[in-house]
Amino acid sequence: MSALRLYRAVTTALGPLVILYLLRRMARGKEDRARFAERRGVASRPRPDAPLVWIHAASIGEAVSMLALIDEILAAHPALSVLVTTGTVTSARLLATRLPEGRAWHQYVPVDRPAYVRRFLDHWRPDLALWVESELWPNLVTATQARGIPLLLINGRMSQGSFTRWQRWPGIINPVIGAFDLCLAQDMVQAERLRQLGARRALSVGDLKSAAGLSWRSSRRKQRDDRSGSPPVPMRARRRSPPRRTIG
Repeated sequence: MSALRLYRAVTTALGPLVILYLLRRMARGKEDRARFAERRGVASRPRPDAPLVWIHAASIGEAVSMLALIDEILAAHPALSVLVTTGTVTSARLLATRLPEGRAWHQYVPVDRPAYVRRFLDHWRPDLALWVESELWPNLVTATQARGIPLLLINGRMSQGSFTRWQRWPGIINPVIGAFDLCLAQDMVQAERLRQLGARRALSVGDLKSAAGLSWRSSRRKQRDDRSGSPPVPMRARRRSPPRRTIG
């Protein structure tokens, strides 16, 4: 039995334990009680009747890095809709206020069990999948590829520790990384690591998260200034008292 098939068998067999684990997370406030079914692949809303781009971002940092891209995609393609999946409550709260209403929606990513993954993909049927950075769920990635859905890895990265660990499991990571039609890495080092782990095509394009984070913080600051009537930051800085001189 291949390593990937073994992974699928184990994740299928451990279903009851996975539910118990999620319930413990819920008790600590790390799962959304009202939307818990989404983690089992049960959608909380109908699929839009339009071509659908699916973006998976693990948590709040990755989600923020994609906001500008989502805006650009929707502006350039008025007929498209966007589905964003994440795995954290904080990212869900952010996206509830930041995604364009009526054009983009958030769902929690399903737990990486074959039955949950199948249920999720059966409902949403994305036309394109964009995965952000480094959260790679083997069942979800390979099942997406098996349905003929184009896969792109955006802002891809692989820490030295993760790279070393994955090298011990080539039977899992090679088909997972190889499922992506294109990997856009943060730098040349990340691109080379992805190639060694099975990427068919990996390019270095820079760190999108840093650029997007600066843009997002600048936008939020401008919104606060507009609401409060305060001058921009440089003007406020000039109003500060000059530093005291010390006499030696």
